[in-house]
Amino acid sequence: MEFIKLLLLSTIASIIPGQIIRFNFGQEGALTITDILTVTTGILFILHTLLIKKSIKIPPKIFFPAVLFIATAAASLYLSLNSFKIKEIVASSLFLVRFFFYFFITIVVYNTVKKQQITSWINSFLLIGLIFTVIGFAQFIIFPDLSSLMAYGWDPHQKRIVASLLDPNFSGFIFAALAAFSTSLYLYKKNKIYLFQSILFYAALILTFSRSAYLAAIAMILTIGILKSPKLALSAALVFLISASALPQMRSRITGALTLDETAQARFISWQNALTIFTANPIFGIGFNTYRYAQREYGFFPPGELGGHSGSGTDSSILLVMTTTGLVGVGLFIFLLGAIANSFAKGAKSNYLRLASLTFLIGLLIHSQFVNSFFFPQIALILWFILGINLTLDDL
Repeated sequence: MEFIKLLLLSTIASIIPGQIIRFNFGQEGALTITDILTVTTGILFILHTLLIKKSIKIPPKIFFPAVLFIATAAASLYLSLNSFKIKEIVASSLFLVRFFFYFFITIVVYNTVKKQQITSWINSFLLIGLIFTVIGFAQFIIFPDLSSLMAYGWDPHQKRIVASLLDPNFSGFIFAALAAFSTSLYLYKKNKIYLFQSILFYAALILTFSRSAYLAAIAMILTIGILKSPKLALSAALVFLISASALPQMRSRITGALTLDETAQARFISWQNALTIFTANPIFGIGFNTYRYAQREYGFFPPGELGGHSGSGTDSSILLVMTTTGLVGVGLFIFLLGAIANSFAKGAKSNYLRLASLTFLIGLLIHSQFVNSFFFPQIALILWFILGINLTLDDL
C-alpha cells in the first residue's frame, strides 16, 4: 500500500507540470501527465487490492450518485449513435472513462489515507501548490507574453500569471483553492507559515487578472468570513480594493466585465450556443463529450476546424452537462454535487478541513459557470482528492 500512496502523491504532484507536457491527438483531444498518472493509480490500486485479497471500501452516499451520473452519461452516448460517427462516439467515450478514473481517486484516497495522516497529506498538497505558485511567478517575470504559443492552440495571454496550466482562469482558481486551505489551517492552528502561504497564493491570484477566479475567491473569502472569521473577510476585501486601485490592469479587467468587453461577450455567445443545442436535445442531450462534434454540426466552428483546446466544452460546466446529458443527466449531476456538499458541510465551523473543503466547493461552483473548470484535469483531481480526504474523516 505504500507504493500506492507514493503513486497517489505523484498524481497530486502532476499539478506542477500541468498542461506543459501534453500528448496531442489532432484537434480532438490530448493526454496530460495528470491523466496518465490518475488512470495508472486507479488501475494499480485495483490490481493491488485483488492480489492481497482485500476488499475495497465504498462510500455509498457518494459512490451511488456518481455511478448513476456515469451510467446516464453512457446512455446519452449510446443514444447519440444516430447523430455521430462511430469513431467520434469512441473518442467521446474516452472522456467518460477519464471522468470515472478521476472520480476513482476519491476511492483510492478513502482506502489508503488514515486519520493521523490527513494533515500531512494536506501539507503535501500545499507544498505542491507552493511549487506551482513559484512557477507562476517565474513565468510572470520571464515569459509574460504567450503570443508565441498561439500556433499550438493557446490563447495569447499577456502580463498575467498563467503558471504551468497556460491559462490564468484555471491557474487563478487553483491559487484561490490553495489560499482557502492555508487560510483555514492558519485560523485553526495559528501557525504563521500558513499565513505566509495564504499571502503568497492570494498575490498570485491577483496577478492572474482572472475575473472568474476573482469571483470565486470573493465567494470563498465570504464563506470563511461567515463561518469562522469576519475580520479576515473584511481584511481581504480591503486588500482586494487596494489592489484594484493600485493595479491598472486589474482595474481594467473588472471594468471590462461591467461594460461587457470582447471576452465577456464571447462568454455570452458560448452560453447561447450551448442553450441552442440543448433546446433541440432536452431530455438526454447530444451525448456526453460529443459537444465538439455538435458545435461543428451547428456551424459554430470555421469549416474544417474543431475548436482547438476549448472546442469540447462551453464556458459553463453545468451548461455542458445539461447540453450533453440533458435534463436527466444534469439532475443526477446536481444530485452528486449535493452529496459532495453534504460531506463537506459537516462541521464546517469546527474543523479546518471541512471549512476549506466547503469553501473550495462553493468557489468551484461559481468559477465553473464562467469556464469549464469542473472537468479541467488538474482542478478535477483536486476536487476528488479532497472528497476522499473528507470521506476518511467521515469514517472515523
